[in-house]
Amino acid sequence: MSPSTRRSHLTGWVAKAAAVAAVTAFALTGCASAATQGTGNSGGKTALNYIGPGADSAQAAAAIKSAGVSTDTKWCGTKKITVGVEDGVGLNGWSATSYATVRSELAKCSNVTQIVSAGQGDLTKAIANTNADVSQGVNAIVVIPDFGASQLPSIKAATAAGVKVVPWAANPGGTPGKDYVSYVDWSTPSAGEIWANWMADKLGGKGNIVYLGGPAGNPVSTGTLQGIVKALAAHPGMTLLTGKTSFPATDWDQAKAQNVMASLIAKYPTIDGVITDDSSSSVGALRAFESSGRKFPIIGTEESNLLACTYQTSKAKHPELQMATISARNWLGRIAARKAVAAAEGLPENDPSTYNLPIYEDSTGSNPPKCDTSVSPSTFFSNNVTPADLVKFGNANK
Repeated sequence: MSPSTRRSHLTGWVAKAAAVAAVTAFALTGCASAATQGTGNSGGKTALNYIGPGADSAQAAAAIKSAGVSTDTKWCGTKKITVGVEDGVGLNGWSATSYATVRSELAKCSNVTQIVSAGQGDLTKAIANTNADVSQGVNAIVVIPDFGASQLPSIKAATAAGVKVVPWAANPGGTPGKDYVSYVDWSTPSAGEIWANWMADKLGGKGNIVYLGGPAGNPVSTGTLQGIVKALAAHPGMTLLTGKTSFPATDWDQAKAQNVMASLIAKYPTIDGVITDDSSSSVGALRAFESSGRKFPIIGTEESNLLACTYQTSKAKHPELQMATISARNWLGRIAARKAVAAAEGLPENDPSTYNLPIYEDSTGSNPPKCDTSVSPSTFFSNNVTPADLVKFGNANK
């Protein structure tokens, strides 16, 4: 189950009944970005910049800071409508959080009925879900098209049928405003720049680093690599051991990432830094270093509770370990939900669609990685999702 275009991330742990009880390790998927360039700053500092026409960086910064939470419900309108909520996978902790952000936002509107479906990692099923929503007369669809361009024909068909479609977290290609309403996501090149600049700053501009991506050739990892290469061009003392044009593929799977990292450790005598575009791969990388007995690197990645707890355990034995993360960004589903409903209601919705995510946690600063063993390992604190919302809205079966 590894389609070439997926949304990125985060360590997957299948949510059990209450989504806060026992969990089972599970590989997460990846997320493609529509943005083509980021704007990371050197010296380890980052900016909250919105990418795209009509940029409103203050508005974007506010959305990032609040995890997209808004008390405004004008976008709900008054017409009774039905919204399809679709996820190309829908089977893991990252998906559960994504469902929770979208569905809890839609629940603010008493005039909105939800139809929820999961593609279960199967392209045919994901397309069938979109077609089924259209046949059931939905007015709007909020979808994570994990299979990218392969899902574009069904999205275009839904749009042609009058449905207001807002894809998010995985780029289907096509033309926003024509083939669908808009595409909501982060900028992967910006993330690559931010991680690489933080790493160059912490290493004093000199060191050997590696980058672990998801499935071979996937857009999120390709975009992230572009940002890393761009940032490192300003730091000639930094060497990207894994190359400027491709990356070791982990499929965003923890066990595979551990094996890949073990091979790199065996190949290179010195690895000072590791960048991954999902927290699951970082957990695998940490476990590979633990098994090797080697000095630990510094790490740039995405946040998750499991990663933070793994980091804390490793840090106790290896004080040289440092880590910076960005948001898991499931909160973008709130914005996608608002845009879909507003479009179906004929109302404006002016939130930005693409975001440069700043560093969220930094073990070298005042906001170290947060580990909370009382909640699910698949909790992503940057999303501001309550345990109650995760239980109520975090699946396709309620």
